[in-house]
Amino acid sequence: MTISYVRMSSLSSSLQPLCFCELGSTLRYSNTKRNPNRPFFCCPKYNTKGLPYCKYFKWADGDQCRELDLQARLNEVERKEKEVLKRLSNIEKMEIELRKRAAEIEKKEMVQSTRDEAFLKRELVLQK
Repeated sequence: MTISYVRMSSLSSSLQPLCFCELGSTLRYSNTKRNPNRPFFCCPKYNTKGLPYCKYFKWADGDQCRELDLQARLNEVERKEKEVLKRLSNIEKMEIELRKRAAEIEKKEMVQSTRDEAFLKRELVLQK
């Protein structure tokens, strides 16, 4: 029986069984003719660069698989939400920095404008 790795999900520890190594098992999908796309649990070290792994294997039932998929989707949504909030915070910080820089430039332009006016007045006085 050939089983190949198709997908790993980020799972809630309360839903996924422990393998014989006492690690949270990994949900994968069979890629065999006999059990196409059938979900199963196995040792997370299975098929990973020669690491030793236990022989844990258990077919996942439909309800359990759906719960795990929903939990994985929820985890992904929460991760993306945190990422969006972080980006929003960075944008707000950049906006504040840009406003500070714009105020500094405006202040320098006003000072320069005042100096230019004073210079022109002196030039006019000297020309008379």
